[in-house]
Amino acid sequence: MDTLFVDLFRHGEPALKGVYLGRTDSPLSAKGRSTCETVLVNGEWDLVVSSPLKRALESAHWLANTRQIELQVWDELQELDFGDWDGVSFEQVYSENPVAADKFWQAPQDYPAPNGETIQQFKQRIAMVKERLLQLSDEKVLVVTHGGVIRCLIGDMLGIEADRWSRIAIDYAHFSKLRFDHDSQQCWPQLLSSNIQPPS
Repeated sequence: MDTLFVDLFRHGEPALKGVYLGRTDSPLSAKGRSTCETVLVNGEWDLVVSSPLKRALESAHWLANTRQIELQVWDELQELDFGDWDGVSFEQVYSENPVAADKFWQAPQDYPAPNGETIQQFKQRIAMVKERLLQLSDEKVLVVTHGGVIRCLIGDMLGIEADRWSRIAIDYAHFSKLRFDHDSQQCWPQLLSSNIQPPS
């Protein structure tokens, strides 16, 4: 039986806020950069895995270089693709199409953003993340990623459907910790903590 500890870390505050921020590649704000460096500097991990998007990868690179930890970049860790709404403000989307916006927030699995990734596609992609994590030989892994990815992983673990993911608080520069006890045939996952920011 192997045990894997995974710290899911949502990137810091991005420079671009108030929008559907999926594949739109915003860097961190100065505040977001500073906060991440403060909360990441004392962690102990064997491996860092990151989304390729700047708002996640910037802090992952900084940590890997500062602590001399291996960094892997996985495309599967990107945020949900909001299609035509990606990078557009919440206010603009709602003013132009309030019915579609309401349906998306109430039942995202049934009403994806126009030309966006469906929840089923997203869940399949994040399932690949879980499988890749379980194939690692490392025991303590930091995953630097996005709010939607973290909610999807926790939702899958706890049996929470996508229409309730928004009830899971995942703040910028906060950690959620998972534990996987697994062998070649079975996996016993646990959510150890959620949305925690260690004191500086």
